[in-house]
Amino acid sequence: MQVVDSSEFASPGVERASRWAKVTFVILFLMNLLDYTDRWVLSSVMTDVQRDFKLDNYYGGLLSTYFLISYSLISPVMGWLGDRTKRTWLLGIGVGVWSLATVGTGLAKHYNHLVLARSLLGIGEATYGVLAPTILMDLFPRDKRSRVMSAFYLAMPLGGALGMTLGAVIAKQWGWRYSFFIVGAPGLLAALTAWILPEPVRGLSEGVDTNRLKEHEKAGASQADYIDLMVNSSYTYSVFGMAMYTFAIGGLAVWLPKFLEFTRHVEKVKANTVLGGVTALAAIIGMSAGGWLADRLGKANPRYLFIVPGVAMLGSIPFILLGLFSTNITVIFIGIFFAELLMFINTGPCNAVIANVVAPNMRAAAYAVAIFAVHFLGDIWSPPLIGYFADLFGKPDTMLSSIGTVLKSVGAVPVQGDEGTAPQNMVAGLLIVVPAVLLSGVVLLAGARHLPREMALMLAKLKAAPVPSSDAAKR
Repeated sequence: MQVVDSSEFASPGVERASRWAKVTFVILFLMNLLDYTDRWVLSSVMTDVQRDFKLDNYYGGLLSTYFLISYSLISPVMGWLGDRTKRTWLLGIGVGVWSLATVGTGLAKHYNHLVLARSLLGIGEATYGVLAPTILMDLFPRDKRSRVMSAFYLAMPLGGALGMTLGAVIAKQWGWRYSFFIVGAPGLLAALTAWILPEPVRGLSEGVDTNRLKEHEKAGASQADYIDLMVNSSYTYSVFGMAMYTFAIGGLAVWLPKFLEFTRHVEKVKANTVLGGVTALAAIIGMSAGGWLADRLGKANPRYLFIVPGVAMLGSIPFILLGLFSTNITVIFIGIFFAELLMFINTGPCNAVIANVVAPNMRAAAYAVAIFAVHFLGDIWSPPLIGYFADLFGKPDTMLSSIGTVLKSVGAVPVQGDEGTAPQNMVAGLLIVVPAVLLSGVVLLAGARHLPREMALMLAKLKAAPVPSSDAAKR
């Protein structure tokens, strides 16, 4: 077994980076919090939007899909630019675009306007989602990255919880459109803040001579480097494991509020507020524990960056089932809490794996491809699929089929929604996340054996003289 000693990554470059690393982290974290607040406010007012625009669950779920399609398609473009231009300026543009798109959602007059606004939201968020992690990885060494990425991505569930809570409260007081106006406005100020952030040398925290890093930065990534990325086992296993996790958590985030409100008859504001609190607490504990445990165990054996999240994903399955099938409200929230806690453990370790096996001069592209794959294989499909199956198994004739009979026997039965709407079976729809979580856990555990070798290869390549790319040669 090859063990990577984290002490070899200490360097004067790390010391210089640490002078402003924490400040940069705080600014990027707050931007990420706004990002996910803006993204998830739609979930809290979905029933209001569906009612005003007369949308069934399938078309309601497609609003998330349109966002994710634009998010995924733009990510590779931003990855290419992020490896070649000043990242902080691109960040400012991205934050401004997503904030304007959030406000624009509240101005929508028909469904096509909603589609346009959510697609623009994806463009803005793709810019930020690709570039912010690469800046952090240039500022923090390997033996801290799992914790840093866990802390950074705490903004994902915390922002989601904040968006769901604020959206429901604001909508009840002034209407759903004001939810988008109020949560979108602060991002315009954040966009200006991005432009004052310093731009670190790519790879500053790797313990390699700064002049050599600048040579790699100038040379850029070659075509062979990008081909190697696609056959990098640690990278591909991490990305696919996260994709299946994202399929599950993305679908749950969109539809759990409606499941609580219509299937378990929890009052709307209470459902969103308690769910937001449960999600926030689960995220704080799960991500913090995952980052700390993976970094601590990873000092002796890097494979734990895969093992910790893989075991956690498998362990979440019984709690998902408990949350979906229990009829006791307290037990439902307990099941949701522990399911989310265990699933959130994967975030820091899996993102740290990507940074640890990818050269700094192509990390933006690597994160961009990861984002593209994670969403195209993951939560682009889960919200509309959950909505589709919820509608399908809400029909009496479908429930008479063999699958419907099995669902009925375990308690997944249709429930009547608002007056004049068709019955829906949210439990049946949400059950499709279980196979995805199972596959995620298996894939992550399978990736563990490759990691030590590929971490060592990346560092050795970074210390060697760079081979100029075709782009560099043209310059």
